[in-house]
Amino acid sequence: MRSPLFVFDLMDTLIQDPFHLALKELLPREHWEDFKNGREKQAFLDFEMGRIEEEDFFQRFYLDSYKDKGLPHPKDLKEKMFSKITPITETLEIVKSLRSKGFSVILASNYSIWYKEVMKFPEIGELLHSLDALYFSCEMGVRKPAQEYFQWIETDFPGKEYVFVDDNPTNVEVAGYMNWNAFKFNPKKPGELKEFLTEQYPNCL
Repeated sequence: MRSPLFVFDLMDTLIQDPFHLALKELLPREHWEDFKNGREKQAFLDFEMGRIEEEDFFQRFYLDSYKDKGLPHPKDLKEKMFSKITPITETLEIVKSLRSKGFSVILASNYSIWYKEVMKFPEIGELLHSLDALYFSCEMGVRKPAQEYFQWIETDFPGKEYVFVDDNPTNVEVAGYMNWNAFKFNPKKPGELKEFLTEQYPNCL
C-alpha cells in the first residue's frame, strides 16, 4: 500500500490570493474590464515561469494602448498585495494536522519570485518552511497544468499516492488524468476539504 503525499496549491487554497484583494482596493469596478483587456497576459506567464525579471514584468504589464488609461501601476499593486496576507484558516489547520501526524506534505504553486514576499508573513512562512518541499513555477520553468510539472514531483517523490488539492479546475482535471487523487478546493466552502480527507483517509486528521 502506497503512502500518501499531500500536495497543496497556495493561492486561494492556503491563502486568499492577494492580487484580487489589492485590485479591488486600487481600481473601481467600472475599470476592471479595461484592466482585464489591457494586461499583456504573456508577460504574466513569463514572470511566473521565471523567464523575465520583475522590472521587465512591470514594463510589459500593460499593452501599449492601455498604458495611459489611468490603470494602477504594477508597483502599487505589488505594494498593496503584500501589505497583508489573509490565510484560509481551515486549510492551514489541516496542513498542520497532517504534519503533526507525520504525513508528507508539499506545496505546488504557480507563482513568481514574489512568493518570497508571502514567506515574510510569519504564520504562512513558518508553515511553508515546515513542509517536505516547495515547488514554485518560477523556479521550475513550467506551470500547472503541464504534465511536466506533476512528473517533476513524481520523480522527486516516487511511488506515492498523490493527493492533490487545488482551486483551479483545469489543474485538478490534469492531475486526475495522471491518476492523482485530485480534489477541487472551493475557498468559499473550505469545510469540504476536511470531509473529503476524512472520508478518503480516515486517520489522517
